[in-house]
Amino acid sequence: MEKNKKDYYEVLGISRDAKDSEIKSAYRKLAMKYHPDRNKDHDAEEKFKEVAEAYEVLSNPEKRKQYDQLGHSAFDQNSFHFSAEDIFGSFFGSFKNAFSGFEGASGFEDLFNFGARHSRKQRGEDLHRKYVIEFIDAINGKRELVDLIKTSKCSTCNGSGAYSSSDIVECDKCHGSGQVRTNMGIFSTLSTCSKCSGNGKIINKPCQTCSGTGYQSDEVSETIEIPAGVKDGESIVLRGYGMPSPNGGEPGDLFIYINVKRDKHFELIKNDLILNVPISIKSIILEEEILIPTPYGKQRIKLNKNMRLDGIITLHNFGFPIRNTNKRGNLIITIKPYIPEFDKKDKDKIREIFDNSKDKEYEKWLDSF
Repeated sequence: MEKNKKDYYEVLGISRDAKDSEIKSAYRKLAMKYHPDRNKDHDAEEKFKEVAEAYEVLSNPEKRKQYDQLGHSAFDQNSFHFSAEDIFGSFFGSFKNAFSGFEGASGFEDLFNFGARHSRKQRGEDLHRKYVIEFIDAINGKRELVDLIKTSKCSTCNGSGAYSSSDIVECDKCHGSGQVRTNMGIFSTLSTCSKCSGNGKIINKPCQTCSGTGYQSDEVSETIEIPAGVKDGESIVLRGYGMPSPNGGEPGDLFIYINVKRDKHFELIKNDLILNVPISIKSIILEEEILIPTPYGKQRIKLNKNMRLDGIITLHNFGFPIRNTNKRGNLIITIKPYIPEFDKKDKDKIREIFDNSKDKEYEKWLDSF
């Protein structure tokens, strides 16, 4: 016997003269509180087992009598033949109707599949697909007609999967409950019926249109709106284009994940566009005007002879659109200067020009050493 075992009555928080209904009520409350699938505290599982052990003893009149007389010494480690989960499944399988009106009951039933066949209508599963667009379309947005496969209830069998209503019969293994009870001594466990997969019904003759699936797939064309500013990995949702509900609920949705192609000129960093522009030294010296391509048309800018050769030029509000606003990022132009090719005659002319110029900055700098 373990010396540190707690008194079973204290574990359940009940008096020693508690009635059976009080024992059951206490166990139900504590089992729901400490079940490891709901309670992630590090000691929840141990408390769950402790509560189950206390309930196994106190809910059995004979064991309770022995415990009241001899305490924990009435039982050794081999006295308990069932796991905490067995006790839990047996109890709540028998008392699932007791959840009605209990706080949090709905979510708890969903968690452990109690009364699954009698639950509220389920929403259909969502579907997912990828859609590739050009970089410029991500910037400007566009309307696109796409071909889709839409899955809906079979129009022949109305989703039943059966050739006719008379071909749907009650499962003879679970008798329509969808669950099979296995008795083990004073306890019993519930499991999903293997013959009907928990549906409670068997289809003798499947629908010839959908081969018993209850679904049909049709090719449809749908116009989707690709918003300006959509980024790689973001999604567009088409409501109702997912799988149909298995029991008359709302259909799921179709999530279209956008895959944006890389652009050979523009690079996207957050909401700014980076553009490397080759600019001739001649254009900088002569302070020429040059044309800069942007996603919104070409822009003319004037160069300055004092500009840094490795500098940048920023065109504000010419970058990537910021969704759900009227704002854009900036277009950041990175200057990539280059020297044109000259023949010997041209080089001699250039040398003469520079020799006659007033540019003596280098000589002054050198003389300062």
